[in-house]
Amino acid sequence: MTGKPAEKAFAGTDSPRVSLPFEIIGDERARARIERMIERAAVSETGRDVLETACKAGYAIGMEFVLGCNGGCSKEKKLIILNPLSKDDELVGVLIHEARHAGQFVRGEYDASDDRRPRKETLKTQIMRTRAVEADAQATAAQALAEIAEAGDFKPLRAFSRANPDIAKAFHKAIYLEDDASQTGAARTAAFTAWYENDAIKTAYDLSYQVEMMRRRAQSGRNIEDTYAESQSAERIVKDLCLSKNGGCYFTLSPSVLETAYFINVDRKTAEELNALMKTAAPSHKDHPDNRLPFLPPSSPSRRQTSLSVFNKRYDNAR
Repeated sequence: MTGKPAEKAFAGTDSPRVSLPFEIIGDERARARIERMIERAAVSETGRDVLETACKAGYAIGMEFVLGCNGGCSKEKKLIILNPLSKDDELVGVLIHEARHAGQFVRGEYDASDDRRPRKETLKTQIMRTRAVEADAQATAAQALAEIAEAGDFKPLRAFSRANPDIAKAFHKAIYLEDDASQTGAARTAAFTAWYENDAIKTAYDLSYQVEMMRRRAQSGRNIEDTYAESQSAERIVKDLCLSKNGGCYFTLSPSVLETAYFINVDRKTAEELNALMKTAAPSHKDHPDNRLPFLPPSSPSRRQTSLSVFNKRYDNAR
């Protein structure tokens, strides 16, 4: 594996060629693929913005064979990975999504897959944040891919829409209902909230970033540091994550909606596991109201198995 700066980075159809020292890791064929994806993504103003943020922060891009996942972003390694088995049309959106995660890390977001990090925030706060991190990355990808399609490259948006039909449908419905929804943030907000429609994905993230992290910290004895005492409002989370290119906030709904049961409820089995693990943590704030969450009706075995499968694949790739 070798790395070198991309020579053609950010060559969009409506903007001059901008050369930035993006380190691309891989052989000549992998570098050529990644450079072309960067060019396609950078046609979009939103895509160019997230790529520039990741690049300036020193993130590299490479390809790595992974099962069940198109890519990942490592805060510790400052590395975005793309699965070479996936088609380039799919990976354009994945690149934007993972570069958005890099930007989140740059702006101070913690790595939810880091089992060395003390868990100071309440369960409600941690679930709101980890879900919003992913919803924002998907909403940002939807926005960028729509801009790319508007410039004439439709295939990445089609690939994204096939993989994420609820998000794509919500985004385009918002544009249909409001002429300037892509400018006001309404379309991006619709895509953000649509991420929560997939209960299996929500459960997968809860298993990965809550249950598994709590279990690992209990096994290592580090959970004595875990107070679960600090609450954050949805308003703060939206302000931290839902940023547009100009530094404003694209989220057009009242942030408090993210604190309603629909957005923070957890699978019943997951709730039971969380409650059991909470008993092993530091005793001071176990009874904090934000550490008791509403849960969904019992999951069927098939849905639970789907969630576990998604979790295992995504968690392994994030590490």
